[in-house]
Amino acid sequence: MALLFKKELLVLLIFINVDSYASNENKVKTFKQDPPSIQVVSEIYPPYQVINENGDLGGLSADKVKLLFHHSSIDYQVKIYPWARAYQLALTQPNIFIFSLLRTQERESLFQWVAPLCSIEFSFYRSKKRPDIQVNSLAEAKNYLIAVQKGQASAEYLLRLGFEPKKNLSISYNADNLMQMLVYDRVELIVLSSTYFASLIESNSKYVDKIEPIFPIDYLTRNLYLASSLNTSLDLINRLNISYDELAPQFDHDCKK
Repeated sequence: MALLFKKELLVLLIFINVDSYASNENKVKTFKQDPPSIQVVSEIYPPYQVINENGDLGGLSADKVKLLFHHSSIDYQVKIYPWARAYQLALTQPNIFIFSLLRTQERESLFQWVAPLCSIEFSFYRSKKRPDIQVNSLAEAKNYLIAVQKGQASAEYLLRLGFEPKKNLSISYNADNLMQMLVYDRVELIVLSSTYFASLIESNSKYVDKIEPIFPIDYLTRNLYLASSLNTSLDLINRLNISYDELAPQFDHDCKK
């Protein structure tokens, strides 16, 4: 009986040791697995995000973002969406980075702000065939129908000031549509950035000689950022912060080069 008990005890100890080894082995494998690819979302918005002659994503902001992730040794994948969808993904999904995102008071608590990329400024634009449209204040702008891009800070800001959809505010899904709406008299004003307008001049856009800026929106003169969703890994944020501190002297934040 004693001999049988010793044999059963030995088998039990062997089983426990094997199970413990298997458990530790699984932990090692899990620890060594490469992390999933991080998703970075954006839109095409010259000159900050463009498709270059090689068919790759480039631009004043995109080049900095790629450099930051490369320097941080973070595996990532950039996906281009309409801006409203990119914004919603970064607002609701974990481990999503987004650029170029204007940093405003309304958005401050909605994202983690990783690194400034470029400064930007916005103005109201009118059709050159409508010199009668005059704006000297935001209050005067309420007298006109204005088109803005969905998901952009300009739309959020004007809504907060009391502009009303279908009354004096029209929402579009991209910047190209804004210019078409203005040129074809579907709206009276649009909101564009000065750098985007300058990129139209360089690309000989068919709209560029038909529109002009008439009033700057000072509140929207701010920095564009690389940001992330709130539930993004702090380790990723810290690694990118460290890379930014090391690379910042190389960055032209005015984005005039």
